[in-house]
Amino acid sequence: MEDDTMLKKTLTTLLFTAFASAPLMAQVQTPLSQQQVAKIVNDTLSPLMAEQQIPGMSVAVLVNGTPHYFNYGVANIKSGQPVTAGTLFELGSVSKTFTGVAGGVAVQRGEIRLDDPAADYAPQLSGHWRGITLLQLATYTAGGLPLQVPDAVTDQAALWHYYQQWQPQWPAGSMRNYSNASIGLFGQLAVQRSGLSFETYMNKYLFTPLKLNDTFITVPKAKEADYAWGYRDDKPVRVTPGMLDQQAYGVKSTARDMARWMQANMDPLSLPAGDATLKKAIASAQTRYYRFGDMYQGLGWETLDWPVDAKRLVADSANGVALQPKKAQALLPAQPPVAASLVNKTGSTNGFGSYIAFVPQQKIGIVMLANKNFALPVRVEAALKILQALDREQSTAKEQQQSAAQQ
Repeated sequence: MEDDTMLKKTLTTLLFTAFASAPLMAQVQTPLSQQQVAKIVNDTLSPLMAEQQIPGMSVAVLVNGTPHYFNYGVANIKSGQPVTAGTLFELGSVSKTFTGVAGGVAVQRGEIRLDDPAADYAPQLSGHWRGITLLQLATYTAGGLPLQVPDAVTDQAALWHYYQQWQPQWPAGSMRNYSNASIGLFGQLAVQRSGLSFETYMNKYLFTPLKLNDTFITVPKAKEADYAWGYRDDKPVRVTPGMLDQQAYGVKSTARDMARWMQANMDPLSLPAGDATLKKAIASAQTRYYRFGDMYQGLGWETLDWPVDAKRLVADSANGVALQPKKAQALLPAQPPVAASLVNKTGSTNGFGSYIAFVPQQKIGIVMLANKNFALPVRVEAALKILQALDREQSTAKEQQQSAAQQ
């Protein structure tokens, strides 16, 4: 892969080329009314709530970069507390998008190099770990690390022992095998040289600068009343703590904050001038490092060329397909972010289900936060239906506006 010094310089240029076209597109988009957006969203999600028996859902939709919020059902069945845009939900693996951008921050701060062997950052790792890079950990191409760290691993010493005795199934960089154990270790190593805990690093370099005031790894007592209960088999549940949970699936957030997260990732150039490190980190997270099938792997984020083959993406999102090992093609050099992309990530915990997807060029996006872990293909299909409808409506409105101007 590219030398990281070169990559950092390249990202400075890429940031102002790959993303620059998106704001220009936004200037010619015709905003849709709240009523138009509400009809598109409600026509899709109201029946889905009933069909999937979901207690509650909070949704943020970006249209021309502007957020619209829709809330359904309850955060707590017992109390009847309604869902609002300020209700906290477990993000599950959508948390990986934060870990990816945090890794980008660490690169920009000179704390890591993506092409360095993981063993350079952990003396506990040796042997085959000399041939596995931080980038390969971040992109699930380290050689076959499993989906989860074993339950028997409950402390740091046991974690290092587990990784050292683990044996790769494939050469590093040859196969993509989706893995919390892989990106989780990346997140831990990425912040290590800062001297900060992972949670403190996230607060300092992501949550606070982006004003994500209701986004947490550990929900503070003052916010516990806003924390929804998840439901599994009609019983209330919340995420169980585990090794590397913070890095892989540990973030809790609201639709309101996730709309801000989408806006920042959709258009990093809109961030304040002083946030140059964060702008470049966002670009590095959406950079295309590996390709598998129609999908490109970034740091946390997964992207596809827009418009997408909706049927294929829905089918590929099923766990039986998404969790299967896939041949990975390293992109040399790594490809810059593409504005005409669907940038997305699914996420689940035992009692929660989430999905985030946006198209920078079209300035449209959606995040769905539910307190039930319902089928991934159902989430993806609903979100794509909404995004495609918004895209069509914007195109129609633009054509009508142009026609009227010519008369």
